[in-house]
Amino acid sequence: MEVIPELMPISELRLRQNEVLSKLPEGAVVLTQHGRAVAVLVSPQQWNNLIEELEDLEDVLEAAEIKRRIETGEEAVTEWSEIEAELDDIPDQGRGDSQERVTTAVH
Repeated sequence: MEVIPELMPISELRLRQNEVLSKLPEGAVVLTQHGRAVAVLVSPQQWNNLIEELEDLEDVLEAAEIKRRIETGEEAVTEWSEIEAELDDIPDQGRGDSQERVTTAVH
């Protein structure tokens, strides 16, 4: 359940900044100016959690898009055994172990 953030006029923040900052771990504070929201204060931990969750959701969306492209034939899938066979056919020209050169593949 989402907690409704505290609303505070920006002018009041100037007078009570220590109190407001100490409350941030409990939840966000929405700063208002002339009755309109102009900024949101959150704790660094809450900010980091939001960014991490956003990045995770972006990863899920990207994976879903790749899955869709594979299912519709827009994206080719190469089996790992095919990649290994191709790498075995490439002569080593001082590039190190062939497995080190492969960064991504579908297993």
